[in-house]
Amino acid sequence: MPLQLFLVLLLLFSGMARAQVDSVASAVSERDFLGEMPVVLSVSRLAQPVDEAPGAVTVLDRQFIRHSGARDVADLLRLVPGFQTTTSFETDAPMASYHGRGDDWANRIQVLVDGRSVYSGHLQGSAGLGLQTLALDDISRIEILRGSNSAAYGARAFLGVVNIVSRDVRETIGSSYSMAMGDNGVADAGASIGWESERAAYRISMDSRGDDGLRGAFGRNRLSRLNASAAIDLDAGAALQVRAGASGIDAGRGTVGDNAGNAARNRFLGSQYVQADWHTPLGENQDLSFAYSHTENTHRDNFPYLTNAAGVNYYGISIDFGAKEVNDAITLQHTVRASSVLRAVWGAEVRREAIDSPSSFDGVGQVVSNFSRVFGNAEWRVAPHWVLNAGALAEQSNIAGGSVSPRLMLNWHAAPGHTLRAGVSSAFRPPSAYEKYAAVRYYDVNGLNPITTVKSNGTVEAEKISVRELGYNYHLAQHGISGDFRFFDERIIDGIERPTLNNPWVFLNIENYSITGVEHQIQWKPTGATSLFATQTWTQIAGAPRFRTTHGAGRYAASLMAVYTPTPRMTFSVMHQQTDDIGLMSGSDKLYSMGRTDLRAAHAWNFGKRKAELALVVQNAGQPIRDGDRKYFFDSRAFLSLRVTH
Repeated sequence: MPLQLFLVLLLLFSGMARAQVDSVASAVSERDFLGEMPVVLSVSRLAQPVDEAPGAVTVLDRQFIRHSGARDVADLLRLVPGFQTTTSFETDAPMASYHGRGDDWANRIQVLVDGRSVYSGHLQGSAGLGLQTLALDDISRIEILRGSNSAAYGARAFLGVVNIVSRDVRETIGSSYSMAMGDNGVADAGASIGWESERAAYRISMDSRGDDGLRGAFGRNRLSRLNASAAIDLDAGAALQVRAGASGIDAGRGTVGDNAGNAARNRFLGSQYVQADWHTPLGENQDLSFAYSHTENTHRDNFPYLTNAAGVNYYGISIDFGAKEVNDAITLQHTVRASSVLRAVWGAEVRREAIDSPSSFDGVGQVVSNFSRVFGNAEWRVAPHWVLNAGALAEQSNIAGGSVSPRLMLNWHAAPGHTLRAGVSSAFRPPSAYEKYAAVRYYDVNGLNPITTVKSNGTVEAEKISVRELGYNYHLAQHGISGDFRFFDERIIDGIERPTLNNPWVFLNIENYSITGVEHQIQWKPTGATSLFATQTWTQIAGAPRFRTTHGAGRYAASLMAVYTPTPRMTFSVMHQQTDDIGLMSGSDKLYSMGRTDLRAAHAWNFGKRKAELALVVQNAGQPIRDGDRKYFFDSRAFLSLRVTH
């Protein structure tokens, strides 16, 4: 593929880069990010301790990821308060949503991979494919802001942001190998190699993950990935990071015996990207960064229509849901420390999204969405124990016009280890290209007599949200306890939805509703060998006209991870997630309650310079549970995994 060839050439060229002076170490180290009081980057675009960030943050570090036994990011997010997830490949890839609307596409959260938006505008918009960008072994940590963050990242951060941060290339020098095999056809394999020169470090990793999918769903699923990274020191303390990769999902879709609109078949989802991030200090108290990314997404999905349901002249026509999407983004950001009590970040971004899909935009041609954004955030320590975060983002797009998303949050360190926060924000989410311009038609065998099933009229506007939030963050180091409460009131107006009885479908601004509730997470180390991570969420959605919106999030949800390490070489962990009174993607207006328990036991050892870990993982050690759709079931499965590093 051209992009893969470009990747290889780019890395070879980068290897010849020479610096004439040593680089200046970053003021924030990896130890800070994963310490007792984690530092996060993805909330305000400033490096901040979680108790001074303008919102509720969950950080999943490498240790958490390993102990969970999860095989992908979406499965990890089910342990985060307020999230709904599915492992289904039926409509896209495994997906996650926050505070409901986990229907076919979760398009109200922004997912970033090393700062690059992986949002796909095809269909109703989704980050499902983007969640699969990196193998878990390549991830350093995941930062999740639970709440609207359009003030920092624009339209797609409507309800929250998931920022996936890859491992520092300099920390992965050497090689590693992994594999897993077990029930339900689980067969995974991966390898990574890292090396360094005088002024640069490199990593290439590849992996493949597959299984037989959910019971009731068609086909086997296989995900393959290749990722490469280079970190290069330049003159005067500047640094360049180059990342590129490709992934492909071959998955089953549809229903056996249905030869009409959803026949059983295999389809392909692919993504390729290249990303460059340049950073340079501008003196002691300010720095400048520049980022460019190019992403290509491919969707291949076609099958014959083998029924006379629409009339004899439609028998045998080809139904093709294919698409090609190209996204480009450029971001310039300036960070300055004006004084000991005032820091600020500001910048601009331009983004272009182009979609070619005759099946989704019949007669429309290529659909192009252009976004221009200007953003800024100031952190002002108004008094020794008071921190004010004020920020806003102004956005202009050809798909929804102009909008401004402001945020104001005040954090009060009431006592050592106890912080209260209060704030307000508002945001806009423009319609996706599909919601705005979709035109889906099926023609007979002669290319005539179109049947229209979706016809957006181009009048749908941006939906809006206003958020009021109270929070309490506590950190009792002497007791090994830390946690966070979030009390939220989110009001959505002009929500985008399609009326139930419309034929053809058309998207309109018809939903006005509120999301209120409480979220709590706690981390506790009662002993040196034991750690606990627990969450609880109470959610009420009121005022929505549709059942699937009102019950898109469970009335009550909880999760628990308990880890016991009796010796440095042995680890036992148990994970449990419970959701009560939630609606699923399809079926009658019925509520479900589901619980899932996972177990993991691991033993590590050294042989020579190599380290190895063998683990047994049991997922859903109980009754089958419905997964996303009432027709699909996640059965109990067990598998062995082996990881070797050198």
